[in-house]
Amino acid sequence: MKKRKAKKSKSKFPIIIIGAIIIGIVVFYFYSADQAKIRGFAFGNEIQSLQEEIQNEQGLFISSIAKWNENSISDYEMIRIGEKHLETFNELLDKYDELQPPDAFSRSVKLLKLSLEYQIESHEHRLDWIKNGDDLELIRSQELTQLSFEAEQAGLKSFNDAKVGIEQ
Repeated sequence: MKKRKAKKSKSKFPIIIIGAIIIGIVVFYFYSADQAKIRGFAFGNEIQSLQEEIQNEQGLFISSIAKWNENSISDYEMIRIGEKHLETFNELLDKYDELQPPDAFSRSVKLLKLSLEYQIESHEHRLDWIKNGDDLELIRSQELTQLSFEAEQAGLKSFNDAKVGIEQ
């Protein structure tokens, strides 16, 4: 009888090891999924903060243009404000390179960065228009503003699509 017990305990050992491996795989899977959600949430906060900074800076620039249109500020002052604005936008553009998006969000980051690049170029053309009065500069500025808007909308859609994919 002792030999039978030895065989039973030997046959239980591989089953216990296989069970432990399965449990380990399941724990790892759920841990990885939770970590992905945490990274996605943290990234969402980072990108939201960056987008808010961009919108705030954009609002200040638009406000300055409105004042300039009302002749409340001079051409010189508007150019100075615009150049400072471009510096700020370029600093914000660099922040996109510092982001570490989860793979699902990389397309949205590229599109949102492209949107800001278009905005910067648009504002450069607007400042050139203020400096020299060339209407072609204003037209190019308006075209780039439209491209910026389209890229931003595509980036936001891509972001939301990726977000829904992560939540599922």
